[in-house]
Amino acid sequence: MATGLYELIRGYNGNKELTAEVIDLYLSSNDIPHKDRERLLKLGEELKFWEEYGEIYFNLEKARPYKNLLHTFKDFCLPKTGDIWLDVGSGPLNVSELIYKKSEGKVKSIEAIDVVLGPAREKLARFNQLGISLPINLRYASITDHLLYPKNYFDGIGANLILSYVIDFCGKQGREALVGVLQEMLRVLKPGGHLVWSTPKSGVNFFWVFLASIPDMLNPSAFFSGDNRISQGIRIFKHALEIQRKGKRGIYTFLSRKELEALLSSIGFINPAWEKSFAKQVWINRVYKPVV
Repeated sequence: MATGLYELIRGYNGNKELTAEVIDLYLSSNDIPHKDRERLLKLGEELKFWEEYGEIYFNLEKARPYKNLLHTFKDFCLPKTGDIWLDVGSGPLNVSELIYKKSEGKVKSIEAIDVVLGPAREKLARFNQLGISLPINLRYASITDHLLYPKNYFDGIGANLILSYVIDFCGKQGREALVGVLQEMLRVLKPGGHLVWSTPKSGVNFFWVFLASIPDMLNPSAFFSGDNRISQGIRIFKHALEIQRKGKRGIYTFLSRKELEALLSSIGFINPAWEKSFAKQVWINRVYKPVV
């Protein structure tokens, strides 16, 4: 089996945060093959980018384009009583929370995976303070690797703005990395289960998201706190432009609906449903694993 980026850090058993600093320290203190070093350098650069974005990203979540995105994402998720769900790249558990609420608290459990679980722990702590116990299990995991879950395990998977950003899946880059990640999603889904995911469209232009967010940036009660609301909005926009550039260069994989449907069908998914959100710059898609 090809080696995933997570596995390249020998002795790193997935029980602690995987950060750019961890990568840098590992590279500086270990003699590893050139090819593996190059892959880890790219991973470190990618983690640093998302860590910097994460410092301000929570402000974007307060703006109406993101709220609309989550609303549509929730509509596409169809959790049932007793279901087991996977939240991929869970961050602050926005997807886990909406799955739980959509099921009226009747899902059996939600596995929330990410390489950094600090935001997820903070969210769970806030719920615990309110006396609310959510059936959410946190696990360190990277979707650059094969997941440590058996075949046909989950009734549903939610992956919001994460799958098409994977730069390396077990040595594959670009479109092939996305194919590998989606194949892994299919593997761990139960027959009849569904995947709900979102991805920027081909030719994405995040200027429209920035424009749609301006009313919230100007409204202290709705958006950023303090006097730096506009400056933070501009910082978010600069990061979004970098994401846009990486999509154009093929580092990330942003495809048209037609291309996505062909790719998903070739992997084995069926019955696609689509809707645009996030100022019409992001596709939300639901697909199913066939019942054998």
